[in-house]
Amino acid sequence: MTAGGSGERDSRSVVSDDRRLFDIVAAVEYFRSIGADAATKNFIRGLIATGQVASEKIGKKFYISREELDRWILKKQRRAQ
Repeated sequence: MTAGGSGERDSRSVVSDDRRLFDIVAAVEYFRSIGADAATKNFIRGLIATGQVASEKIGKKFYISREELDRWILKKQRRAQ
């Protein structure tokens, strides 16, 4: 059972320490769902590589929490004002 209540399992996310983590593709989909149509995998990789968002490496994949993504967005919105 996922946090949303549905029985489906999303293969692009993983639960670690009671946090839902997105892989790079799921992070791009999240950004696009909130209106950032220009978000790409390379953009997300750049955020990870430059340390702008904290990530966890599990196996060969990098995962980012939704809270980290939201924190980055809020920081950018405050700067733009």
